[in-house]
Amino acid sequence: MPMSIALEHLFDYDDFRKFMQDYFEEQKKMRAVFSHRFFAAKAGFSSSSYCLNVIRGRFNLTPKSIEKLAKAMDFEPLQKSYFEALVQYNQAEQVDERENAWEQIQQIRKQIEFTHITTREQLYFSKWYYPIVRELAVSPSWDGDFMKLARMVEPQITTEEAREAVKNLLEWGLIREVSGGKSAVRYEETSQMLDASLIPPMALRQIRREYMQHAIGAVERKPKDERFAAFTTLAMSESSYNYAVEVLEEARKKIIARAANDLNVERIYELMVVAFPMSKKVEVEK
Repeated sequence: MPMSIALEHLFDYDDFRKFMQDYFEEQKKMRAVFSHRFFAAKAGFSSSSYCLNVIRGRFNLTPKSIEKLAKAMDFEPLQKSYFEALVQYNQAEQVDERENAWEQIQQIRKQIEFTHITTREQLYFSKWYYPIVRELAVSPSWDGDFMKLARMVEPQITTEEAREAVKNLLEWGLIREVSGGKSAVRYEETSQMLDASLIPPMALRQIRREYMQHAIGAVERKPKDERFAAFTTLAMSESSYNYAVEVLEEARKKIIARAANDLNVERIYELMVVAFPMSKKVEVEK
């Protein structure tokens, strides 16, 4: 089979069904003989419509079908491992299964020196509103009106800032244009999650400060039913602090998993979990 661009960019995908769809559409354009029936025969599937039903979400993939797909698509060992983790991530019904699969995905991406946000794209974190605009840009509600998009951001940005943000996000490959039919141009995210773990802390310092300032403003101005803020002063040991960090991190992961599956997005939220010392170490009596 001709070389697939989708296959070359497999590690960029967060959805195995989207990858399969892109792969099949690409192969159809490259080879007139290619069809779902042709691929099914090559992979050894008894039903010619099996892959189509998987792409449309009617069927899930099984370990045996993954083996057949991997062989038919000529996966290399690391590509196969990634695809298996991706299937588990997308099909998992339990939060812990989904989290474990995401950990595998991240580990594989690190093996190939992959990161969603490369050094070139550190500019993504140079403006506090870039991540917000990225999430809003995929909504059809602004309908290509940059003034409307700017007003959707809180605190509001300028129309030119909104226009420049979308332009940069497109250039960085963090969103892409999709057919809008009769309406204006539509956008979609190229990946569901962005990993900033490899970005130097110095590059994130300014945006973190700005988010904290916005948090103070939200606490002071937003009604309680629109924001959550809890302030607790605790006296505890280092082991209790470590326990608190584990609990908070577990809660954060569960919230991220819930948000990733939320099909009814209504607003963009910034979630911050902070715990820090407010005293020097106190000597404990033996």
